[in-house]
Amino acid sequence: MAAKEINLEDLKNDIDPLKSDLKDIVKSIKDIGVSKVEAGKDKILDQIDVEEIKKYIDELKAKGKDSIDSVNDTIKEDPIKSVAIAAGVGFVLAWLLKK
Repeated sequence: MAAKEINLEDLKNDIDPLKSDLKDIVKSIKDIGVSKVEAGKDKILDQIDVEEIKKYIDELKAKGKDSIDSVNDTIKEDPIKSVAIAAGVGFVLAWLLKK
């Protein structure tokens, strides 16, 4: 029985350094992952041009304003037709929503 206890003690002594090595490996993997994520984030942020995005948004705003102005002009030119179209669309939507 003494031999078995010695073997168990030897195994326990052998496992402790393995646990420590495993912890170090897990920490290294985590650090590598974090650095890769940071590098990827930096690369994406470098590719994004804030000024280009602002320019695109301004263009969209201008197009939207032009469209609204165009609709307003059309309504002013023929208000009765515009009201009739709006009423027709309202009736069709009401009919579709009932079903």
